[in-house]
Amino acid sequence: MTNEEKLKNDEEITEEEISDDQTNDDNENTQEQEEVTEPTDEEKIEQLEQQITEYKDKLQRSQADFENFKKRSIKEKQEFVKYANEGLILNVLEAYEDLGRALEVEKDEDLREGVELIYKKMDKILKDEGVEEIETEHQKFDPYKHEALLTENNDDYENNEIIQDLQKGYTLNNKVIRYSKVIVCKK
Repeated sequence: MTNEEKLKNDEEITEEEISDDQTNDDNENTQEQEEVTEPTDEEKIEQLEQQITEYKDKLQRSQADFENFKKRSIKEKQEFVKYANEGLILNVLEAYEDLGRALEVEKDEDLREGVELIYKKMDKILKDEGVEEIETEHQKFDPYKHEALLTENNDDYENNEIIQDLQKGYTLNNKVIRYSKVIVCKK
């Protein structure tokens, strides 16, 4: 073998070695990447268990929200039913008060008895529905129950005490449906 042939042969061997080294390096890098990117079975199980826990939490929150919504809806419906007759009762109160005024002036005994029976029936019906008259006599003025139409300086009454009830007020199940119109003492 000549020198030239030896050199050529050496070059071929070197190229093969370099090529083999690169292939080995590439394989090692690929294996390292695969090891880094691909989780183990235990890690997969942990991830899945975390997802399960998150989904359970979301489901429990959704169920709690739905239960709260149902309770709130039932309460709103009960409130609606409780005060549904408010408009009707306000209209009936006018006739009820007219009957009360008729009793005060009626002189004929037979007619008075008939009006009195009707008045008592209406009074019972209204009370059964939860309607109550707002007390004003010798009461302190309460802006949540009374509407002051006039003020007077009167020595017989204390400051902010109701002097006279001009129009009766009523509550329906403890909710004011008509304010008492009153005269209040202001000193």
